[in-house]
Amino acid sequence: MQPSPASSASTTRAPLPPGRFLLGHLIDYKRDMMGFLAARQAEQGDIFRIRLGRREIHMLCHPDMAEQVLIKERGSFGKVAELGGPPRGLPLVLGKGLVTNYGEAWQRQRQLIQPIFHKGQIARMADTMTAAGERLLTRWRDQFQPGAVVDIAQEMMRVTVDIVSETMFGEDVADKVDVIGESFPRLLRYAFASLTDPFTPPLHWPTPGNRAFLRARDQLDQLIYELIEHRLKGGEPRGDLLDMLLAARHEDSGEAMSFEQLRDEVATVFGAGHETTANALSWTWYLLAGHDAVRARLREELRTVLGGRTPTFADLPSLPYTRAVFEESMRLFPPAPVIPRAVMRDTHIGGYALHKGELTITNAFLIHQHPGFWREPAKFDPERFLPGAAGPAHRCAYIPFGAGPRVCIGNHFALMEGQLLLAQIAQRYDLKLVPGQKIEREVAVTMRPKYGMRMTLNPIQ
Repeated sequence: MQPSPASSASTTRAPLPPGRFLLGHLIDYKRDMMGFLAARQAEQGDIFRIRLGRREIHMLCHPDMAEQVLIKERGSFGKVAELGGPPRGLPLVLGKGLVTNYGEAWQRQRQLIQPIFHKGQIARMADTMTAAGERLLTRWRDQFQPGAVVDIAQEMMRVTVDIVSETMFGEDVADKVDVIGESFPRLLRYAFASLTDPFTPPLHWPTPGNRAFLRARDQLDQLIYELIEHRLKGGEPRGDLLDMLLAARHEDSGEAMSFEQLRDEVATVFGAGHETTANALSWTWYLLAGHDAVRARLREELRTVLGGRTPTFADLPSLPYTRAVFEESMRLFPPAPVIPRAVMRDTHIGGYALHKGELTITNAFLIHQHPGFWREPAKFDPERFLPGAAGPAHRCAYIPFGAGPRVCIGNHFALMEGQLLLAQIAQRYDLKLVPGQKIEREVAVTMRPKYGMRMTLNPIQ
């Protein structure tokens, strides 16, 4: 539903639904963020405001609006940190890494790091990914009886931590997986609340939540700095991502990254490299468990192409349905469902005025299910992403990795990782949801199952 057009000089403001005194929409927003926003979109259209306490946010739910913010008029929309003031959002966790940096500093870092994530470099990591997948499958075989119950969200986090640690550090940090598994969700939850919840206390206040956040961040920092220092003292190059970051030099000055910048980039790759893919795979298993025909077609492709063997990079073009399943899962459950931006100068979207200093959120979750661009948008239908399928008629109707110059630099890494792990696991196990459990979305930068996701491990004979 589109708002009625208005003049580009219009001062009309986007619709603001009625809310509670003082709190605005905060209670409903926190109870079920995406459910609340979907209902407001149905009532108000593709652009509307919400009020969280005294903080207003413009919600953008149409591909045209995503295109304007992320591509066509990106100079009018910047990272929230560009507004100044105390850090909030992801910079609290990732510092000035590539995801959070901006301006000339971001341009320099992007140019420096881009070659590391070239498709050719990523292709060489396929064997490392499948080796981690085999370790997961071996552990399942050795530690669990058929029909045993596991938290698949935790299991996917474990295997993606294994992969990112091996590809980045050339060594296994599985003994620290519990620290990572506990710290990152806490860090991201706090970071997202600092951006959207006006009642989040300043970080220097000694509240229990602030102390827990700082402890988790200190744990992460200690792990990263130990790994960097160990590598610097080790001497022998290993050809992994950390070596590439250490060896990277700016073209104009020949300078390497500072120790602090290296920490921020490692934290960014480490966090983004496991959290988003783990969540995407968890939701993929959830969808497959409820769709027998899709599951059967996936297994038939895997049986025909692989015949039970471990997939390789060379197999990926022959597994189009496997990739389509993963991409369709990211349409329905995008790992990063919201893209916040600050308004850097007065502008208009959809005929409505936006003022400098305001906050916008491009809502990938709702854009991915926009009925104007997706046939039966709520249906799980991987055929949408098969080669030759028409696809959406707008370049920003599907943005699981963002769009424009700031598109996720690790998108090829994530797609290959998801396709390989899905192929490995699906041909060996039939994962079924434990009945009666509560499956609920939680958005805290990424979209994860709020209470985990218990599934039974059923080996395929």
